[in-house]
Formats: sequence, C-alpha cells, structure tokens
Amino acid sequence: MSWQDYVDYQLIQKGLAHAAFIGEDLVVWASSEGFNLSEAERRAMFDAFENQDHFYESGLDLTGRHFHPAAADDRIIRVVQEGNGAMLVRMKGFIIVGEYGNLAPAQGQYFINKLADQLTAAGF
Repeated sequence: MSWQDYVDYQLIQKGLAHAAFIGEDLVVWASSEGFNLSEAERRAMFDAFENQDHFYESGLDLTGRHFHPAAADDRIIRVVQEGNGAMLVRMKGFIIVGEYGNLAPAQGQYFINKLADQLTAAGF
C-alpha cells in the first residue's frame, strides 16, 4: 500500500477532512486534496514535538489556519480550532497529521491512532 493509499483509504474515507504524512526532510509524502501545508507549517510540527513549551505558547498553523494547543506528549499532539481539531502522531521518520472536520474529536483520534498503531506494528 502506498502512503497516498493510507491517507485516502485509512483516513479520508473514514471521514477525516484532511490528512497528510510529512517526512523528517519536510517533504509531504502524501496528502489529501486541498491540504497544502507550507514548509514553515511542516517545520513547526516537528518543532512542536521537540519544544512543547513553545508549542503551548504559540499553537500550530495548518494551511494558514491557527489551531490552539490542547495536549501534547512525546508521541501525540492535539490542537483545536472553533468547531474543529487535529491530531499529529510522531512516527519513526515522519508525522501523521489528521484534521477531524465534521467528525467528533474522539472518532477522528481513533482513526488516526489506529493507523499509527498499524504502521508501528509494521516497523514504521
């Protein structure tokens, strides 16, 4: 299965509004249509895992929209915006990011976590 298939079939078809896989080299491996993250936004995602104090002060921007910090640990970051939210999961060498859209946060988080767990079990 390609990275694009994971985005399309494991996240978007489950109801997430947007999703992407971002490599440590800041290249987007796969993304849903219209989810165009700038290099600065991609860099900020990796930085948020390294400097959580700064993340809690500033939040994150996704495609030019500001999201406020909700929770963070070494593996997962959650952000919220009025009526919306997103979750980032740090994997070996990349980050999975998914925006919930119309899904309830718990439901969106479930699909993102499930995919992250599958990829972890496969060695990613």
